[in-house]
Amino acid sequence: MTDGAVAARDQPLIAIDVVPMSFTAGDGLLVATARRPYDPYAGQEALPGVLLDGTELLTDGARRALRTKTGIDDASIRHLAQIGAFDGPERDPRSTAISIAFVAVVAGSDRGAESSAGAGGGPGVAPSAVWREPAQAEPGLPFDHDRIIQAALDHVRTRLWRDLPLTRALLGTRFTTADASRLQTAVTGVAPDPGNLNRALRTNPALVRAAATTTSGQRGGRPPVSWTWAD
Repeated sequence: MTDGAVAARDQPLIAIDVVPMSFTAGDGLLVATARRPYDPYAGQEALPGVLLDGTELLTDGARRALRTKTGIDDASIRHLAQIGAFDGPERDPRSTAISIAFVAVVAGSDRGAESSAGAGGGPGVAPSAVWREPAQAEPGLPFDHDRIIQAALDHVRTRLWRDLPLTRALLGTRFTTADASRLQTAVTGVAPDPGNLNRALRTNPALVRAAATTTSGQRGGRPPVSWTWAD
């Protein structure tokens, strides 16, 4: 090859796929998918994803995927983190594509447009997210989105409490000991020992025990122990 000559070669597409995730005391840990309005896999649920624009940053592509495919806007995203890259010649029937995957923690009260499990959107219909417990997601999601969801759950499981921005995004600004137990159970599949969990919360320098509050109509008994973040 002469100087300055560039060999022509096929370049894979770069896709951005996002696992929207939310946790509340009432609903537990949820992930979201959305019905695809176009081929391939029109009408099937999949993670929100887009092809990366030429000059677009990865995180901007992730936010665009959430906004355009599920109606989740930037203000609703508490935490956004890259969880890995996924490849394989057959993961996208259109062309060879490499997916850069993210997990996005969304505030429980700000999950954007929601739909029932049977709802879907076609061209011109406002995007809507379908929120479910991870184990209840439709089997055999297109592309390799089942694998990406599992990677997101593994990401959270291995980083819970070690990654404070992630943990804080999931639990919110104020949470109870019971909330922390529910989250850990949902992520690991094993309920924590109550004594060990209480000790871990009391000795965590990032946490401050919140002043006790009573709710309207509460009768007898002590209110649940609540925690806030030190900073």
